[in-house]
Amino acid sequence: MNNLAQTLLLYTVILIEGYVVLSSELLAIRQTVTYIGSGTDTVSIIIAAVLMPLAFGYQYGGRFRPRRVMGSFLSIRKKLIFNIVLATLILLPGMSWVFMEYFFKTLMPDLGITHRLTQITVYSTIFLAVPVYLLGQTIPLVSNYFSKDRLSAITGSMLFFSTVGSFMGAVFSTMVLMPYIGVHHTVTLNFILLTILVILLIKRKTSEPVWIMISLAIIAMFLNSNSVMLDKGVVHNNQYNTAQVLNRGDQRHLLLNGNWSSMYDTYGRKYPYIEFAERVAIDPIRESETPKEILVIGAGAFTLGHEDTVNKYTFIDIDHDLLETAEKFILKDKLKANKVFLVEEARAFLANSKREGKTFDFIYLDAYLGGMSIPEHLVTREFFEQVRDCMAEGGVFIMNFIASPNFAEPLSQALDNTLRSVMPHLGRVVIDEQYSIYNDDPKLLVNVAYIYRKPKGDESKTVYTDDKNTVFYDKPQEIMTGTGKAPAH
Repeated sequence: MNNLAQTLLLYTVILIEGYVVLSSELLAIRQTVTYIGSGTDTVSIIIAAVLMPLAFGYQYGGRFRPRRVMGSFLSIRKKLIFNIVLATLILLPGMSWVFMEYFFKTLMPDLGITHRLTQITVYSTIFLAVPVYLLGQTIPLVSNYFSKDRLSAITGSMLFFSTVGSFMGAVFSTMVLMPYIGVHHTVTLNFILLTILVILLIKRKTSEPVWIMISLAIIAMFLNSNSVMLDKGVVHNNQYNTAQVLNRGDQRHLLLNGNWSSMYDTYGRKYPYIEFAERVAIDPIRESETPKEILVIGAGAFTLGHEDTVNKYTFIDIDHDLLETAEKFILKDKLKANKVFLVEEARAFLANSKREGKTFDFIYLDAYLGGMSIPEHLVTREFFEQVRDCMAEGGVFIMNFIASPNFAEPLSQALDNTLRSVMPHLGRVVIDEQYSIYNDDPKLLVNVAYIYRKPKGDESKTVYTDDKNTVFYDKPQEIMTGTGKAPAH
């Protein structure tokens, strides 16, 4: 092999290694959302499980020297191949959706490990830290094949190709592969690339390590195949959601990242919280002479107002595959002409709407999948201020949230505080037939609807005190009927 061909081969090895490491990190972040939720805390653990082992891998790889191990000579080439094969063996279950489902839903609970941060730490330590440590040794090991005369220039080139690989792993895998071929096929590609690495490095192309890697790549193809995913009910699996469809009698359920998102049945029935929102905010305006502007943040399966052909609906969501999935598997029908779907991020859409002076008569917020899947940027005061700014005077806002009905845990309390800091005169309805005011179990989470109507004037900030009490001015001055108080007997 001439020097140019060998140089290109070595840089290709470095580039592929950089791609696989970053792609695996992002795939781990994306796929674990289904089991441990989303948030900066879980993401930070995964990033740490990549960065530190990568640093230790660089350090160990630079110190490695060829030597005899158990009577066999371990050369740099053999060390590289051994690292890749072992890393592949560990990554194979760790990146496969079928095994991950077993790991988080069965194995961890059976071992008594139920806290999500502990679960992701165990997962990251086993299935990310170890293979990344092995792959991180690639650059210093490969550097032994370059001339030492131009060390600084070669070091710069190796870091360049490694960074380019990482860039491609970060951008190409998430913005091209995951949206168009799916997360599971993006996983398979990583194992094909690792197999190519071994084939590039090994001298005898028909040796045992090559066949092992080819076998592992075939197993990866099977575990992440469309047939296996469909067997689990997965109908689309992109960078945002793993969408499953489950049919139960007449009911068709859509699950997003393991959370029950939407339901529609043969008779047009929906989840109770959707029917509640329709009864309160849509039924009174179904026959409006002037169509109302309705904004739905978090499209789900587009069941809200599906039968309404009068008012104008704008559904927004970041998952571009939701419409096709909903129409094909849940609604069994196309969206009506009075409904549009925009693939946009909620806060960006609201910011643009405010700049354009666009307001809505009814805003329905259903972007929280429940449990641990809470978009952190959609629970802040600043976000709810954006929502309020886009409400027309007299407009209605309803939000569905999975929360403690009795404020038995911090999230429910803080969320309530946050909402009332922006929308002070807010209603709260627990949508659960089994609701008990005496149940203080913090693990009990149900659908809670927050309801707010934007006043046409300024909202009162009056507070009654013993010192200043103006209730006699504010109470009804005329005889009222229908007060709701039962007559005395």
